[in-house]
Amino acid sequence: MSGIDKTDQMMKYYSSPRKQSRWYKKVLFHLLDITVWNTFFIYKIRFDCSSMRFKDFRDILVKNMLKIPLDKTALQFFKNVTAKEPKKRLSGHFHEKIRPPPNYKREVYYENCKVCTKKKIRKQTQYQCRECDVPLCVGICFEDFRKNI
Repeated sequence: MSGIDKTDQMMKYYSSPRKQSRWYKKVLFHLLDITVWNTFFIYKIRFDCSSMRFKDFRDILVKNMLKIPLDKTALQFFKNVTAKEPKKRLSGHFHEKIRPPPNYKREVYYENCKVCTKKKIRKQTQYQCRECDVPLCVGICFEDFRKNI
């Protein structure tokens, strides 16, 4: 009886976060928690690691699944990964919202898409190319405009 109580206690302390409204997702995460606990229990018996805590085991398990080096924390690992990406995005042709003129009362400003206008389609957009300042629809029109330049 004490094994079941211990399992419930540990799963309550270190449960997977879940705020889903669907019942099957809650059941899935509960089964995942039970699986991780059973794996921890078997690992402790098999490798005689009685001093290992459940939280440490979960951390090692997640790091191995995400291929994060064990000597680094997840925060250190992802900080280095995300630091490289903004440099790529700052230069080049990307869409941004069109800034409204100073006397414009509404928050969102629309202009006619240049590609759609050439196709004789009246379509307004609130986005433009950051480099060219040309109003373009996000997606196909933006790609077509970049190819035709």
